[in-house]
Amino acid sequence: MKKVNFWKILFIVTCVCLFFTGLVAGLLYHYSLELPPISQLEEYELMDGTKLFDKDGELVKIFASEHRRSVPLSEISDTLINAFIAMEDENFYDHMGIDFASIARAILANFTTGRIRQGASTITQQLARDMFLTLEQSMDRKIKEALLSFKIERTFSKDQILEMYLNKTYLGGGNYGVESAAQNYFGKSSKELTLAECALLARIPQAPSYLNPRLNYDEIVRRSKFVLAQMYELGYIDDTAYYKAYYDMVEIKTRKKAKDPSDYFFEYVRKYTEQKYGTSMLYNGGLQVYTTLDPDLTSYADSVMNDHLEGFENKLNYDVKYEEFPADTFDIDTKYVQGGVFAIEPNTGYVRVMIGGRNFNHSKFNRMQQARRQPGSAFKPFIYTAAMANGYTAATMINDLPLVFLQNDTTHWTPPNYADKFYGLTRLRTALKHSRNIPVIKMFMHLTPYEVIKYAERLGIESPLYPFPALSLGSAEVYPAELISAYCPFANGGKRIDPIYIKRIDDETGKMLEEHLPHSSQVISEEIAYLMTSLMQSVVDGGTAGGIRWRGFYLPAAGKTGTTDNFQDAWCIAYTTQLVLGIWVGFDDNITLGKGQAGAYVAVPPWPYIMKRAVYNSLPKDSTGEAIVNKKLFEFHEPDNIIHVTISEKTGLLAQPFEREVTDEIFIRGTEPTILSDSLGYNFEPIGYQDLSIDTLYIDMDEYYRTMRYRKSIKSHRAE
Repeated sequence: MKKVNFWKILFIVTCVCLFFTGLVAGLLYHYSLELPPISQLEEYELMDGTKLFDKDGELVKIFASEHRRSVPLSEISDTLINAFIAMEDENFYDHMGIDFASIARAILANFTTGRIRQGASTITQQLARDMFLTLEQSMDRKIKEALLSFKIERTFSKDQILEMYLNKTYLGGGNYGVESAAQNYFGKSSKELTLAECALLARIPQAPSYLNPRLNYDEIVRRSKFVLAQMYELGYIDDTAYYKAYYDMVEIKTRKKAKDPSDYFFEYVRKYTEQKYGTSMLYNGGLQVYTTLDPDLTSYADSVMNDHLEGFENKLNYDVKYEEFPADTFDIDTKYVQGGVFAIEPNTGYVRVMIGGRNFNHSKFNRMQQARRQPGSAFKPFIYTAAMANGYTAATMINDLPLVFLQNDTTHWTPPNYADKFYGLTRLRTALKHSRNIPVIKMFMHLTPYEVIKYAERLGIESPLYPFPALSLGSAEVYPAELISAYCPFANGGKRIDPIYIKRIDDETGKMLEEHLPHSSQVISEEIAYLMTSLMQSVVDGGTAGGIRWRGFYLPAAGKTGTTDNFQDAWCIAYTTQLVLGIWVGFDDNITLGKGQAGAYVAVPPWPYIMKRAVYNSLPKDSTGEAIVNKKLFEFHEPDNIIHVTISEKTGLLAQPFEREVTDEIFIRGTEPTILSDSLGYNFEPIGYQDLSIDTLYIDMDEYYRTMRYRKSIKSHRAE
């Protein structure tokens, strides 16, 4: 037998080993090139959705494609951590990322069955797969997973790995991470879970869809007993804890979306953010949005409005009532009476409240921003503003007698007053105080529609306004939010202010992407703004909004009610120096609220309670917790150019020395009356309808429009 050459065999074996070693090394190198670099691992953060913060910087909402709330390991209970380690990776603190016995079993299964069988992957392997790899069942993926696991173990501490895993792992029902799952399934934080609840959560990752507690409760409870047994075997719990948890009843929270009145505000922010930054950034980009929302005031306003409207529904016995639909009913045809609330700071433009309906679950349609409604008499302050700018005063007398509009020699319109009465000579203050129609129509026609539209647009109305006589009574449709915001110049000295919903947006690193600062422009004089506020204080102090006073709000306030034809819309828009607050009530399909259901009865009642909450929440408190009220802080600033004059209530002229029916009136210096009152004189400022012998005034619309076109062409010619 030929002697075997030992050195030759050794050489061949060495070459084969080197070949296969090189081959394996080459393959590992090839796979390593496809792994994320160390820098990416070190910078890796679980991507959160967009976080919304309220006016005080408190987190109030998260928009995310995954239900996830990342929390530090210190805010996760040791019991829950131990449950996951016992179930998923009992040697977690002893290995370097790979359980070689499990890998060997997986390879053996591959050769014997012809397919890959999942072994017991370590927590690090699961993290590697979830963070950077796919769920593809292949040998390539397994090798990459092993290499990445080593890399993760060299880069992060065990606690860091555990924290990332517990915040990332999928736990069924769209929940990623233990905090989201704990809140979703049990209604509590992960730190507050019982042992039985911890065992149940730790069992879900084995089959998240199948073991969803809401879909397969009995099965997940049965399998969670194995987690308890594992924890007992490993010494994490004793006999007493084991048996108590074994027989504990785990209650899964019913998944209902609570009614949140702030959802209308949140939806506006969501749409804005998605449109500007894209869907991916909205749900996965970790944006931080700092809003102007006051959630406490919003919740309170919603409760007050709904309580009032439920009583209103029962009083009028409507066919469809809000109480017939549970709060967590979704997307229904809201045939019941609707309402909305909008509150904006006149000095900053910060929108504090935007409630676009009685229940966002029922209807996501935002009536404050998306529904055009007729303002009715709530439009009148814009006409009075134009009047003050064109020579009228609060003491101007207008003859409140019937009007008939003719067109083509036929009766076109015969506008009434609310009570179907006519009051004869009426001062402007009184006309606005009681919301009388004839005086304002006469002002509107004398000023011309174009002049009124100019001032309405200056103050903030952006919806189309058409120059027809009915505009004088608020026939044009406007968005409630724009109408309410257009009252801000009255409250802040004549400055139009841009509404602000978002103060700033930061990216996930805290870098500011955009900022919205208060921006205003002077659109009417401070004196006219003060005159209008004074006129509208009369509305609150004893006019159509008098309900504000006898319901207990006594701080300085001004405003206007509104009611449309056939009582389809009811309004109350009123303000203090700090806040403009508007309330609208109506049906979506524009049916009547009922005969006589004007803004004074339908929209005014919630206003004083909501405003009182807004004001008193902002005030300092004494030692007993009572608000310290300094009424001077709420007084409207009176410009130096305003003077007070005693006038006759009957004529609007200077009062006679011993005249009884007198009143104090304010004027812009130079516009006050200079003639003493007598029985023959009246303060008829520039209006052209003063013939007291006429019982009914007929206006030929064809002739009127010809005159208006002529006046407009002359004005344009002069402007050129």
